[in-house]
Amino acid sequence: MADDFLTTVEAAMLAALSAELTGQVKTLVSYQGDWLADLTQEYWRFPAVLVQLRQTQGVQVTLGSYDLTLEFTILVVMRGGSPKRRAANGISQILAGVRAALWNRDLGLNAQPFNLIREEPLLNNQEFSVFAASYSTTLVQDLSS
Repeated sequence: MADDFLTTVEAAMLAALSAELTGQVKTLVSYQGDWLADLTQEYWRFPAVLVQLRQTQGVQVTLGSYDLTLEFTILVVMRGGSPKRRAANGISQILAGVRAALWNRDLGLNAQPFNLIREEPLLNNQEFSVFAASYSTTLVQDLSS
């Protein structure tokens, strides 16, 4: 059930982001890997938004149920440095779109609404700007049925 739920959550996130960021980004994908190592090797059209599952944590609540907490990181990647950050379709506007798509939304899932944990710059040089937005959600899983 947990793997099915992960796939469902990821698909719902991509759908919500796609609807909110239409016309703003050229790549919107689920991605698991080392983004820094892949930055110059992957074929991504920029600006790019990458959805990464960062961690899962299960905590037993009662004998037959547990809370499953999922943490995702949304990476916003652009070519060029800080002048493009505030430009039309810049990182600031894309991050605002990510917040509109995910923050305090349950995306029709049987889970708690997504909580924004933090937004932070990861890389800002002449070639690339990368910002990360971390979100979490929790599902109560009943194993007794």
